[in-house]
Amino acid sequence: MPTPAHSSARRSTSTTRWRIPRACGGRFVDFYNAKQKGVWRETIGMAVSDDMLNWRRVGDVPVISNGDPAKFAISGDPMIRRIGDVWVMFYFGCGWQRSGAFDTFACSYDLKHWTKWEGKLLIEPSEPYDATYAHKPWVIKHNGVVYHFYCAVGNKGRGIALATSTKVR
Repeated sequence: MPTPAHSSARRSTSTTRWRIPRACGGRFVDFYNAKQKGVWRETIGMAVSDDMLNWRRVGDVPVISNGDPAKFAISGDPMIRRIGDVWVMFYFGCGWQRSGAFDTFACSYDLKHWTKWEGKLLIEPSEPYDATYAHKPWVIKHNGVVYHFYCAVGNKGRGIALATSTKVR
């Protein structure tokens, strides 16, 4: 694996660095799917590290959990974006708001306390190609357009679908 001093390493043209709030307890943060024992239930947990080798869980409970704890539910595959002063966690849900899988989000100012969106779902099954599942978000903004990539499962099998904030060619 190339290191910064390796002859094949190249200088990056742009770098994104976020200042992680000190209250998080580490220099690096990871949000992960956590499956509980017993009934199939996945939540989103948080871990921090100072060196990216040794990780510590933050808190005794998940940062995101949805649905009835005694029933099947998934909140998973989180991805984080910073928009101004707000951290936005895009993630998928299944089994707690509707049948099938969908994408939603939550917001935080400190990465530890999250407010879940309660409005219309970002992505949900709406076309034959995503009729079974529309989930697992990856969201970017480029030249003023928001691109929301997601895993679509439907009449053509599994593939990557794209929703945009405006029509693109």
